Amino acid sequence: MEPVIGLDVAKGASVFQAFVKRNEVCGKSVTIRHTEEGFGRLGEVIRTLEEQTGNRAVVVLEATGHYHRIVIAYLERMEITHFIVNPLLSKRSKSAQLRKVKTDAADAWHLAEMYYRGDVKPHRTWNECYTELQHITRQHEFVTSLYVQAKLNMRALLDQVFPTYEGVFSDLFSATALTTLQMCLSDQTLEWDEAIRKQASKSRSASWICTKIEHLEFIYRQWKENKNSPTQMQMLKSMVSLLLSMQEQIEVIEDQIRQLAGELPEVELIKSIPGIGDKLAAAIISEIGDAQQFQDPKQLVAFAGLDPGVHSSGQFVATSSRITKRGSKRLRRALFLAVQCGLRRDANAKLKAYYDKKRKEGKPYKVTVIACANKLLHHIYAILKKGQPYQP
Repeated sequence: MEPVIGLDVAKGASVFQAFVKRNEVCGKSVTIRHTEEGFGRLGEVIRTLEEQTGNRAVVVLEATGHYHRIVIAYLERMEITHFIVNPLLSKRSKSAQLRKVKTDAADAWHLAEMYYRGDVKPHRTWNECYTELQHITRQHEFVTSLYVQAKLNMRALLDQVFPTYEGVFSDLFSATALTTLQMCLSDQTLEWDEAIRKQASKSRSASWICTKIEHLEFIYRQWKENKNSPTQMQMLKSMVSLLLSMQEQIEVIEDQIRQLAGELPEVELIKSIPGIGDKLAAAIISEIGDAQQFQDPKQLVAFAGLDPGVHSSGQFVATSSRITKRGSKRLRRALFLAVQCGLRRDANAKLKAYYDKKRKEGKPYKVTVIACANKLLHHIYAILKKGQPYQP
């Protein structure tokens, strides 16, 4: 038996237990901090095990969000063989024990025991480009959600402070509209002609600019005559500044997404599917990673959590089933949006025909969209496996 170290990872610290062979421990469990000194202590134990047994030591740890990545970076730098265990599998292994014990030391013991039983398999590896793209697409999703909420808050304040401003621009949240509103709220003596000409698009005609100038002058005078709450005024001014800064930040993030996506040819392949653009393609590829790690499309569907849960016992078989939702929720969300974009204006003819077929069978809307997402994921798997663009 080769030496094994069970490593239970937590935030900023880890607990490990070393084994010379199965059920034969080497010392007591040790807690280390995620610092050079702590990792040095782990390296000393590994070298001691290898000297005693004459074999290479193996480290087994559980995937714990992003906390385990710093540990993985150290193990890869030191060229130490390691295995990352799915948390669902480790939980199932722990629940098989008669005694109900939950401690860091016990978790480390169970991880090593899983390896000795043969329950641990090599984990999927990630290219650094996939990891970086995953970080930036998730950041884009987070900032966009905040931006949407800020727009709703700003609209509610604007209805109370400056309700007539809504009809000035067709897009209330464009850079031109927000910048002009910011100048109004600053109570500056505005030269409307110069301000609008500076912010307006070059494609706009002179008559359009003159119309906006007259409209702004009228509502500006009307707004000055009304008595508004100073607190609301200040809040609205802050919201406008926040929206402008968030727009700039989103543009920067989208530029980074395009740069990283340009390094992965898989993104261009996914973009060949009607209804999938730059951001959706980047989000899908960042969550899937290397498609070669999936042996068949069913594994990819299960990874996305779109596979139906089956429940039967004896003569009972459930007539209705739901998707498991055990995989990547961000991948499911990206596929859901891709299906909606593909169905809009019949952009994806194959997907629309499949959607109509399921609707004629009496399937509800959400059930049909999930079935379309499953179908779309099969297409994505075939495209990535063959390395060929989508064939309509």
